[in-house]
Amino acid sequence: MNNDVISERLANVQRVKDMSLSLYSHHYIVLSYLYDWLEKTAVHVARGIMLDYGCGGQPYRELFSSKIERYIGADVAAAANTEPDLTFLPGERLALPDSSIDTILSTQVLEHVPDHDLYLAECKRLLKPAGKLIITVPMQWRHHEVPFDYFRFTRFGITHCLVKHGFDIEDLRPCGGVYALTAQILVSHLAERGTGRKWIFRLINQSALWLDRKYRDDDDTLGWMCIATRH
Repeated sequence: MNNDVISERLANVQRVKDMSLSLYSHHYIVLSYLYDWLEKTAVHVARGIMLDYGCGGQPYRELFSSKIERYIGADVAAAANTEPDLTFLPGERLALPDSSIDTILSTQVLEHVPDHDLYLAECKRLLKPAGKLIITVPMQWRHHEVPFDYFRFTRFGITHCLVKHGFDIEDLRPCGGVYALTAQILVSHLAERGTGRKWIFRLINQSALWLDRKYRDDDDTLGWMCIATRH
């Protein structure tokens, strides 16, 4: 599949536009952990010029806007409800100078990149020395955006990838534990089949998060949330 076909197939896909969250949503569990980490931890390391590398609907633009000088949203295609500041073909370098970016945001992008070594090398090229990479990746998630869904990452896998490309891990934490993972699998399955009801989603979401806090086990998790610093 060539780059033009990939870009065409991804164009006008409906993306999440903001950080609104509902207990009745089948994405509530994973997003509640992700949003909490972004708001309490990640936002405080952002500075200067930020590149949202694989920006989708740019749901985090408003969150980071007060902490940075400039936001650049970049993606391979425009979402149905958002126009990126910069578009690029899959696998090509961005039209930005070396060491021109202070902060890179990459949320749930790396699993969709067939050559993640190239992507991370580009992150290092673009970041200034001591620049920050804010990145989240899945460890378990059902197939999505098929066929552009290539990888899942363990704690050791994402650490290896980042260190290999010249990053120091500053903060790495799981996106929920075993109860969050189990419940998310269930509600995603129900939503995909169209058999779930909103009140069922709310019951499962609330119960899972309570159990996850009380009986924490992070060896099984939805994903990893990381802040890394460029050498």
